[in-house]
Amino acid sequence: MRTGKTVDIHCRCGFLLFRYFKAGKGRLIKLIISRLSEDNVGLQNVQTFSRPLCPNCASELGIVRIIHGEPALKLNQGSIQSIRI
Repeated sequence: MRTGKTVDIHCRCGFLLFRYFKAGKGRLIKLIISRLSEDNVGLQNVQTFSRPLCPNCASELGIVRIIHGEPALKLNQGSIQSIRI
């Protein structure tokens, strides 16, 4: 795995959703589920094309897709606090 850093991902309401290992620079567009170190939403056993919600405010976080052969959450940019590395 490339070098990177662990980032906290919060909903717009302030609830901690995930701790994620972010590799590379730039905005956070998608979350590869295998890189999650802490999951407060329950993405580990979710089906493809489901739309997870924030447990605190029930806003839609994105859609689970298969990206590069792995399940990933394609984020809805308006539902999380912006993260850029």
